[in-house]
Amino acid sequence: MSVDIELTTTFRILHAFFGGAGTILNLILLLLALFQSPKVIRLYATLIINFAITDLLACLLDTFIEIRVLPYPNEDSMAHVMNGSCKYFGLTTCAVGFSLYLHTLTHSIWSLLISFGYRYLILFKISLKRKTIILVILAFYFPSFLQGVTYWSNFVERYEILPIVRRVHPDYDFSEHIGLLTGITDLYSPSVVYGMLHTTLQVTPVYISIFIIRWKTVKILTKNKESMSKETKALHTQLLRVLTLQAVLPSTSFFTTYLFMGLKFGLLSGQIYEHLVFSIAIFLPVVSPITYIVFIKPYRLFFIR
Repeated sequence: MSVDIELTTTFRILHAFFGGAGTILNLILLLLALFQSPKVIRLYATLIINFAITDLLACLLDTFIEIRVLPYPNEDSMAHVMNGSCKYFGLTTCAVGFSLYLHTLTHSIWSLLISFGYRYLILFKISLKRKTIILVILAFYFPSFLQGVTYWSNFVERYEILPIVRRVHPDYDFSEHIGLLTGITDLYSPSVVYGMLHTTLQVTPVYISIFIIRWKTVKILTKNKESMSKETKALHTQLLRVLTLQAVLPSTSFFTTYLFMGLKFGLLSGQIYEHLVFSIAIFLPVVSPITYIVFIKPYRLFFIR
């Protein structure tokens, strides 16, 4: 029982630290993108603002819910323990908070794909308008929005999920001081199936697409490097660094997805993995703003000042 409390305390500290740091970093990035974007990247700043708002909400919601997920095998149900401050406001608040949190993570992955696509298209000098970019963002946002407004309605009260988790995990401590216990008792509900498929299956094809676009972008930049001016060459060198780092970012969602699937299919078991699923997920919205602050020169100089 003491292991439950110690692990919960450790991961609560991690959520508070990374969620708090991510909130501050994304707020800084949002202000920089709004007020310090030079004319040459003002159009691209629309995408940066989208990133900053999405990841800011993800970090705030992470600290608010501090979730542990228990996807056990051979069951048509799944339990969740909410350790954040949402537990003081009741089940509905926690369920809505978690649903919104999931939808920020999926939209963040889609946003990375849009960002790579934009940087590939501008190499061909294709003229894009701000309105077009906003419409593309909204189109890619709709699947996440649909997940956000439907997934929360599937969560049940403590008394409904408690007999199931006690049968599956008789050695776990599910006393009320651990956190708000809830869960989903029907994993075949349409909104649950959609939410789980959108969260898990989306990552791999998007990740592969990002690497393909990055490879094509690098190929074009390398080919045209000799004909570039010194200033343009330096700008594209910066771009290549950002592309390399940002191509690695979705790997956090990749590990989150397959960790969850490992627990669900019985390949992994243990409390630490249950905590890790969404503890790993928070790294994407925390690290993402750092790449922009470090590699976009006007942002970096203003931040240093």
